[in-house]
Amino acid sequence: MAYKSLLFAALLVSVAASAQNPPLGATTGLGPGDKFSLFVTFQDPMPKIDSIGCAFNLTGNPQPGQEDFSRQVRCSGLTKDDDKHYHMQVVIPSNGIAGGDYKLVGIDLSIGSASRHYEGKELPDLAAVPITDHEHIKFSDIKKLETQK
Repeated sequence: MAYKSLLFAALLVSVAASAQNPPLGATTGLGPGDKFSLFVTFQDPMPKIDSIGCAFNLTGNPQPGQEDFSRQVRCSGLTKDDDKHYHMQVVIPSNGIAGGDYKLVGIDLSIGSASRHYEGKELPDLAAVPITDHEHIKFSDIKKLETQK
């Protein structure tokens, strides 16, 4: 449990595109099926992390026709670069993702059976990740239901 006493005030989180994509910027849009990496730098060494996860949520409301689409993207995998530097892959779903700006809302960390959730002020500022999805779907209302014997 000693890891809980580590200071994370200087936790540095940055987003960079995977090797196939150019670096992300405030105006660089991503779309369904694209991926990027989330890099996490800890203030103090974290030599044994079993898993790290994260979630980016849509800020604001979905566009018309995307109300029923997913509004969250999550991290997967874990790569340890050294005792202070780790990164995860973020894959944008290939369909059904609401377009808009996605803000990092949390990072989950586990070591053995212990876990910690970082959110809000525990996370350094990170620009929202813009995602564009041109697909729109309008579900029809159900007009009538009945049963028969």
